Amino acid sequence: MSEQLGEFSLKHTGTTYGRNAAGELTNSVNWEGTASGFGAVWGTLFSATPLSDSSANGGSVEWAGQAFLEDGTVLGALGKGTWEKPQNEHKWKIVMHVDLSTGDKQRAEGEIDLETLMYEGKIYSVD
Repeated sequence: MSEQLGEFSLKHTGTTYGRNAAGELTNSVNWEGTASGFGAVWGTLFSATPLSDSSANGGSVEWAGQAFLEDGTVLGALGKGTWEKPQNEHKWKIVMHVDLSTGDKQRAEGEIDLETLMYEGKIYSVD
């Protein structure tokens, strides 16, 4: 079983929409906040969906971000995972595996509340 390493709480700061080479609707959702053991965290969630699938209830997602540690160093993070919208809820559940610039790997499980615009969850070790 994976050990819980901490928690994160991020606030939505903006979204940019576009189109990729495949003609899909893309979105880049920016977040900032804090995470246990990481201090200040800034990052972006990326996803792409065919226009005809705009009301999909799940798909893939990627993360790119940085943590600004208390000792003044900066840690980079890249993640890949999935999002799922539970029926009749205004939320997205996200599970990602994240590679850190230190070589460490972690799993993040969280939920975006589309009413409060908060992304909160837990960080786990990867066995």
